[in-house]
Amino acid sequence: MSGFNVVFRKEFTDNIRDRRTLLSSFSLAVLGPVFFVGIMVFVLDRALGESDDAIEFAVVGAEYAPQLMAHLEKQNTEITREETSSPRDLVTGGDHKLVLVINPDYAERYAKGNLNTLLLIYDSSEISSSRRHLGTLRAYINQYSRTVGALRLWLRGLDPTISTPVNTQELDVASPAARALTILASLPYFLVMVIFMGGFYLAIDTTAGEREHGSLEPLLTQPISRAQLVWGKVLATSVFGFLSLLIFLVSLYFSVPFVPFERIGMALEIGIPQLFPVLVVAIPLIFFAAAIMTVVASFAKSYKEAQTYLTIVILIPTLPLIIAQLMNVETTLQIMFVPSLSQATLMADLIKSEPVTLLNMASSMGATTLYGLALTWVAIKLYSTERILG
Repeated sequence: MSGFNVVFRKEFTDNIRDRRTLLSSFSLAVLGPVFFVGIMVFVLDRALGESDDAIEFAVVGAEYAPQLMAHLEKQNTEITREETSSPRDLVTGGDHKLVLVINPDYAERYAKGNLNTLLLIYDSSEISSSRRHLGTLRAYINQYSRTVGALRLWLRGLDPTISTPVNTQELDVASPAARALTILASLPYFLVMVIFMGGFYLAIDTTAGEREHGSLEPLLTQPISRAQLVWGKVLATSVFGFLSLLIFLVSLYFSVPFVPFERIGMALEIGIPQLFPVLVVAIPLIFFAAAIMTVVASFAKSYKEAQTYLTIVILIPTLPLIIAQLMNVETTLQIMFVPSLSQATLMADLIKSEPVTLLNMASSMGATTLYGLALTWVAIKLYSTERILG
């Protein structure tokens, strides 16, 4: 059996038997999609509610607009009339989620045909059904406004359409899956994090952990080349990263159907046609992650020190993902040479079932593989020196 196989089997077997390492490595992969989807279900349920639920809101100054109130009361509404000089406090104090304020001069301005402005008070920072209620109430008021405006024009012998010379129609070219992924915008970030976290503890155990336990020096005395030693450690870490991503995708496969995308006209299917290409695209990133964590952890003298170093290292590949998400970066050939960012972009396109060019895929996989090979070479050089012992 070659030296590489010996090291690989040793590192892989030792960590498979370590329940602490297994729990730490795969906990995010198993529970991440479950918690993530659970939060999305909660948010959508609170924001959308049931379509036949009556919208609830309070009205301050209802007596000033009896006709408007009659119109609103005929709709699917539950109206509470309030009398207060500070309607804002009704929302900030938690008494109501949505408040409609009608000014005292409403009737006078209405009679003169002047414009009336109604105030809608709500708290956009709160996750609740108030967003849906706000949109529905605004639609009811706009419907009443258009009806009154049309009647005024008819009474003056004018065609109501004269007030709307230009109309618009909307065409959304985004696929249902693409729109669904906007809600799960952090999914590519999770995919990358899962890859790094999968090999995080194994990379520490095979480097700083061995130095701390005193098992590194006896290992270096064995008749195994330093290249075989490093490759065994890197590929064992890579396998853990691959298993972590695989577990995450399987967990995501069973979790996504519970998100009620259909209630907002969206759809997102996670099946074999999406999962298999994602795994293929991620393989170079898994290798890159294992290599960079092995190199960095090799400089640490203790397990705790290695954890500190690698926590910072993981932030570096994930930072471009956050920036790209904020700037809405499109898929281009240039970003295919940026590790983690290129894989996250390609994986997002694959999940949305959008076309991915072979050039982009080859550039991403090739560049990231070269980075991984370069880092592995650095690790081999590092293990070829006496410094690795100290």
